[in-house]
Amino acid sequence: MPLKPDRLERTLNLAKKSLAQYENSLDELKIPTDQRKKSPRWRELNATCQQIENRIQSAISLATRADVPEPESAEAETAE
Repeated sequence: MPLKPDRLERTLNLAKKSLAQYENSLDELKIPTDQRKKSPRWRELNATCQQIENRIQSAISLATRADVPEPESAEAETAE
């Protein structure tokens, strides 16, 4: 069962905080922004944020799809 969008938003906020903290530590080490992609930890944190964002989009699309009634299939129309 997928998580609700509001819970995913909270999780995304926590993941973004972790990413921001790690980016601050990279800034203190004077690592340029284009070199961050080489850091395994940065890639992991960034991927986590992207995964959660994709899950939010999926949850929203499922919710909107559930609200829209499905048209009857062509098979049901021909059977009548």
